Amino acid sequence: MTRRAWSWLLTALVCSLALASCAEADSVEEFVRRDEARSGVYVYKLDLADTTATYDVWFYSRTAERPLESVRMNVQWLAPSGDAFSETVYMRRVEPRGSKELYRSGVVPAQAGEWQLSVRPVGVDEDFLGLGVICKKRDGTR
Repeated sequence: MTRRAWSWLLTALVCSLALASCAEADSVEEFVRRDEARSGVYVYKLDLADTTATYDVWFYSRTAERPLESVRMNVQWLAPSGDAFSETVYMRRVEPRGSKELYRSGVVPAQAGEWQLSVRPVGVDEDFLGLGVICKKRDGTR
């Protein structure tokens, strides 16, 4: 193989690796510390643009010293159109070493685009260090 051919092959390989690294992430994780919450509300932007996929959503949290039981959370989903849906859910237990709990599995977005997820934990004190969300996309048609 000539030097020019090797150079072309190497360039093509580098370009293909760069394009692959720009691919859409299959999982997004964001943790909001207690002091970053807006008046006790933890706000996340979730890209649910692929309506042929389903999404799994987890909450995770941690306390400073003592575990918390049955943490009540008021959850609101805001669609790209501005439509809203609210519900109350509970994390069974939040521990100092950290806790992760599945919130919803197989979520199918009614509208493609960026959704806002707002969560207000109720009855938590300064021992509650913050709240995180993991959103994992599962590809494929439903």
